[in-house]
Amino acid sequence: MRILVSGASGFLGSALLPALRTRGHEVRGVGRSGAEHDWSPQSLEQGVAWCEALFSLAGENILGKRWNAVQKQRLWSSRFETTRALAQCAARHKPRVFVGASAIGYYGPHGDEELDERASRGGDFLAQLCGDWEEALAPAAAAGVRCVSPRIGVVLGRGGGVFARLLPIFRLGLGGPVGHGRQWFSWIHLDDLVALLVWLLENELARGVYNATAPGPVTSREFARTFGRVLGRPAILPVPAAALRLRFGEGASVMLTGQRVLPKRALAEGFRFAQPGLEGALADLTARA
Repeated sequence: MRILVSGASGFLGSALLPALRTRGHEVRGVGRSGAEHDWSPQSLEQGVAWCEALFSLAGENILGKRWNAVQKQRLWSSRFETTRALAQCAARHKPRVFVGASAIGYYGPHGDEELDERASRGGDFLAQLCGDWEEALAPAAAAGVRCVSPRIGVVLGRGGGVFARLLPIFRLGLGGPVGHGRQWFSWIHLDDLVALLVWLLENELARGVYNATAPGPVTSREFARTFGRVLGRPAILPVPAAALRLRFGEGASVMLTGQRVLPKRALAEGFRFAQPGLEGALADLTARA
């Protein structure tokens, strides 16, 4: 298929593009700058007219800056407005499928409750953001395009994201749980996420919402202990909640609360995870780091 990927130069996009090309697909990237990643309305229109499938992965880093009114607007517009512009083009040109990223922040804080795709949306800012992000696909869906919304958890992969930031800290024996450590940490190995996105693309029966998380969520305390065990280092130094609130403001809630998310639909429909358990995933990543 001819595939257009928005967010092609990001952490996830950089891993997805070669995987798609390996499977024989013709892929183009679109972004905010650069000749290959032009973001002009004309370029978007031409790109969507050319493609048979479309991925929307773009979005400002959730914890890139301290949250304030301006930053929250940037987080929202980089997701909603980007996806809506692509969806409006898709409504005119009707590609076969539109995979639009979302996130498990949709559910909001839920304590120890297990959450599958039927769980309701939360009431905080991040939940509203994710809900709007998914609703941005509406013009394409109304035009009959098969639309899929993977709700992505914390992605663990080499070269970026949480794993790359934490590895040096845990190697020094300075790692530990965040806050009280009882909040849930729903993660996914980058390789499994890429494989799941390809599966959603190629599986013509896939549509609607899928939780893109590993089937073995853990608490923050369990994550720290497992990471330390894999590296043979202590992992007992907690990250104080007050320090996170000072650094990230309201955004600290992303790390201090959590969701226990399960990929019920993907498992029921036949997708198999190569790294379903945290210890195996971290061992694989550290061996290749």
